[in-house]
Amino acid sequence: MMQRLFWRLFAAFWVATVFMLVAFAWVSTSMFETDKIPGLDITRLQAAMDDLLARTARELRREGEDATRQWLRSAEGFGPTTVYVFDADAGELLGRPVSDNVREAALATLADAKAGIEAAGAAHGTERLRARAIRTRDGRLYAAVAAREGAFLTRLVSRRPRAFWLNIGIAMAVSAAFALLLAGYVTAPLTRIRASTRRFAEGDFDARVGRLRFGRSAEVTALASEFDGMAERIKALVDSHRRLVRDVSHELRSPLARLRVAVELARDGDARQVNASLDRIECEADRLEAMLAQSLQLSRLETATDAPRDDIALDGLLEDVITNADYEGAPRGRKVVLAECERLHLRGSYSALHSAFENVIRNALAYTADGSTVSVRLGHDPGHAERALITVRDHGPGVPEAELERIFEPFYRTDSARTRSSGGTGLGLAIARRAIERHGGSISARNLDRGLEVAIRLPLPGAVRGGNRSP
Repeated sequence: MMQRLFWRLFAAFWVATVFMLVAFAWVSTSMFETDKIPGLDITRLQAAMDDLLARTARELRREGEDATRQWLRSAEGFGPTTVYVFDADAGELLGRPVSDNVREAALATLADAKAGIEAAGAAHGTERLRARAIRTRDGRLYAAVAAREGAFLTRLVSRRPRAFWLNIGIAMAVSAAFALLLAGYVTAPLTRIRASTRRFAEGDFDARVGRLRFGRSAEVTALASEFDGMAERIKALVDSHRRLVRDVSHELRSPLARLRVAVELARDGDARQVNASLDRIECEADRLEAMLAQSLQLSRLETATDAPRDDIALDGLLEDVITNADYEGAPRGRKVVLAECERLHLRGSYSALHSAFENVIRNALAYTADGSTVSVRLGHDPGHAERALITVRDHGPGVPEAELERIFEPFYRTDSARTRSSGGTGLGLAIARRAIERHGGSISARNLDRGLEVAIRLPLPGAVRGGNRSP
């Protein structure tokens, strides 16, 4: 396929070059035929034909009729112009067929010379035909006619000297070499991109075009860069989905096993055992539903491209999340408060950020001690004026230092969280991280004297400090 493209491009470039050469020859020939000599009322073509007629006259007068025949047969230096010589009886010396225009010009020239109307030696005629009478020393009368006949292509190629064809051959070879180089310049990077595409389609997700060494036009380089970016994105998505499928399948084993046990107990047990088993089945079903819902949410965040550009008031969003979380924590005496707050706005996905804050705050609410308070703060990042900082602090057992980074990985739970009463699915913080990173921000955690603090940083392009609000 690519070879056919190469040869098509080569043929197109070469034909275009040949047409340019022909066009140049046509322009130069046309200018030669129509351009007049300064100071004279004849064109350069007419002057060249007059010169040929003068050379013919010299041959006849000095060498005679037989030598002139030989000279006419050789036609050296005539180019595309043909010279005919007629004797007094209007017979062409070489017996060549002539056109009516040439014969009429010869007859008129002989008649005028015989009648003494025009002096012998004066050339006359049209733009592409010149004639003159020639009288030799022994009194013989001849008529010489120089004509440039035929169509343009015929005039262009007829009776050219060997040097002309040698130059044409060199020009064609040079143009062929140039066309080969240009075709290779165009097809070489396309061949490389095609090979990378084929490897990628066959399952090699590490296939990349890389840096092009030949054919590096701006458009082709941009195409290669776009392909590499696309391949990198697809590889990341495929890896993400593979991890998600692996993790989900692993996490589904435990609740499914408990469901099977509960079903067996319900079959063989008494009424009390059946009710307990049904409660367990309902609990595990709810847990599976929550896990699948969060898995789908995480998948959507990982595969999304551009975030919706909603105008978001961070203080209002946090107040909505805190109100719901505080209501959920009330039965165990756990409270959630907005300790500090500034009026900050950004553009992004309201639903994604709502889910992120909700997961972080609910995670803190799940681990904070009974009767304690989860503190939430919103303000400008002290280290960056154009960045918002949201901190969520609980009063729970904290996280081992070695696991602070891993708690944001999908399905990861610390040892203390593996009891199903508080451990959840292990997807909440992973969803939060994906949503925050999607908005160009970052999320991190650190242990304090008592409890864990999660810090969320979000960029605020063009943000203006709107003053503090009392929570």
